[in-house]
Amino acid sequence: MVRKHTLRAPSTAPSRPRRCYASLPMSSLPSSRGATLLRAASLGLVAGLLLGGLALLALGVRGVFLPRDCAGLSLPECQFEQETARDLGRVQTLSGGALIALGSALFALTRPRAPPEP
Repeated sequence: MVRKHTLRAPSTAPSRPRRCYASLPMSSLPSSRGATLLRAASLGLVAGLLLGGLALLALGVRGVFLPRDCAGLSLPECQFEQETARDLGRVQTLSGGALIALGSALFALTRPRAPPEP
């Protein structure tokens, strides 16, 4: 296949001015819009961590301190249910506390700071 070269008439549309990016300041800080979006995303993450941690903590405390209902169960089955609830409650309490600690630390890292005094 042979290509035919054709000459085009010069375009009469105005050309866009060239942008010189060398004169713009370089910064590793995000723009104000990006910073706002980042802060909103981290606030959602903090809220999720805190709410999930509180829910796990409440379920864990309930499993550790409130006795299970053993209606209709034999003695070995009742003991097994109570031991399982207690052990699972311990793990849930520990995990809930860890999630609350992570959420609190993330909030402390991403909270808005006051501008430095002159």
